[in-house]
Amino acid sequence: MFQERKAIIDIGSNTIRLVIYGIDDWYNFEELQNVKVPSQLSQYLIEKDDKKYMSDTGIQRLITALDDFATIIKNFKVDEIKALATAAVRQSANQEEIIDRVKEKTGITIGIISEEEEARFGQYAVMHAITIPDALTIDIGGGSCEVTKYQDKAMDTFHSFPFGVVYIRERFFKNKDHNDEEAIEAARDYIRSQFKQEPWIKKAKLPLIGIGGSVRNVAEMHQRMHNYPIAGLHGYQMTLDDLEETLDMVLDTKPKDLDDIEGLSTERTDLIVPALIAFIELFKLSKAKNFTVSTQGLREGIILEDINKNYNTPIDTQLIRLRSTRKIAHDLPFNSAGTQQHVDLCLSLYQQMCDLDQFTFDDEEREMIEFAAYLYRFASFVSREADSQHTFYLLSNTNLLGFSHLDRVRLALLSSYKNRSLFQLYMTNFKDWFSEEEEDHLMKVGGMIRFAQALNYSKTDPVKKLRLERDEDNNYLLKIYHTEPIITEKYRANRHKKHLSRALDGSLSLEFIPLDSLDE
Repeated sequence: MFQERKAIIDIGSNTIRLVIYGIDDWYNFEELQNVKVPSQLSQYLIEKDDKKYMSDTGIQRLITALDDFATIIKNFKVDEIKALATAAVRQSANQEEIIDRVKEKTGITIGIISEEEEARFGQYAVMHAITIPDALTIDIGGGSCEVTKYQDKAMDTFHSFPFGVVYIRERFFKNKDHNDEEAIEAARDYIRSQFKQEPWIKKAKLPLIGIGGSVRNVAEMHQRMHNYPIAGLHGYQMTLDDLEETLDMVLDTKPKDLDDIEGLSTERTDLIVPALIAFIELFKLSKAKNFTVSTQGLREGIILEDINKNYNTPIDTQLIRLRSTRKIAHDLPFNSAGTQQHVDLCLSLYQQMCDLDQFTFDDEEREMIEFAAYLYRFASFVSREADSQHTFYLLSNTNLLGFSHLDRVRLALLSSYKNRSLFQLYMTNFKDWFSEEEEDHLMKVGGMIRFAQALNYSKTDPVKKLRLERDEDNNYLLKIYHTEPIITEKYRANRHKKHLSRALDGSLSLEFIPLDSLDE
């Protein structure tokens, strides 16, 4: 199944994490194992003669974690190991000692990535996972905070700030409650002053994308607060009000009850306030448009760059959504018979309906129709009787790279469209996501996709061309040019033409025209 297995060990200032990836024949990478150890290595940096040294206790914690990881790696028969350390080890004056002792005890060789590499790997992952072309990214770890600005999917500038959530906690919240007002204000002032040192941040006025464990925790808390109706964090969007609401909820919680906050990891209860303050201050200073969560960060950037270097760049930043939809077909028992014909028929109908002013042409909508037609009721492998229901559930609850959560629901609604009653049932939890006009339009597009399926019900591609005409009385005629046999398609099309007719501002008739009759 996998042509290669790679292990990435991310030695951070707060946690040490091992992720084992399998790379398949389509160059998709899948997590085979993901384990972490809360280390807080930055706590073990001791200052001496204006330098920082990692204490023996800190080095031993690192060795213990990597020794355990080595056993896991051996069991997974990994082809390559990349162990990369960030701020805590990078700031240590005794780096060589750390590297030598780890190698001697575990057999694992540690590499230390620079501040620029850390920022670049995170940005590289984001630009291959989110379609936003220009943005700021923030990745706050335990000992440092990387902020990058990228434009047209290329990194423009970056800065690594000398603080992380552990540093903020130790400097401002030591021996204080998480909601101590003086500590909060002092932390705000310090973080704001740090961000202000980089003038390009204030001028940005771009979307803000968050990377890392703190971001994921913030998003999960906010989702739990609002009984969010779908699964997944990647692509989740928050406003400044959402971030401040989450911070207020944490601050209103008593210290003894922090472990009970839904979505908050127990090892981050004392670190989440510094993280939220950093996100809020950067949002305000940069006048960000919104805050988007990326579950793809440093580790994914490392594996992505490795794949693109070793396999002639198979993963393109411009084809994120296409890869996501095709990955579903690749990973699941997907029946591809007739799918391309369904796509072609839908796109032909969409273009002609736009030409006749029934729809307004939009490149993004055309792409969405292409994906929806390709995945149309694909979940019949679960149950043919409930293929619509399973398709909606799977698509709306799957992390699809390149799709916002709103677009994910749009795709699910179109790909699962069977009839108006089911559509309305699926819409129950999303009424405030769409206007009445958008909802009505989605139903019309879904009906068009449903009708187009009837034109290739036998999966033999008999329909070769469609021509939609309108007379002066607003009567529509769809000419269907076909080869024989066409009995199944005739029956299904006449039965389901109501779905297409509802998208038109007049009556609809169908005319089936054999191609061979045109040659006579």
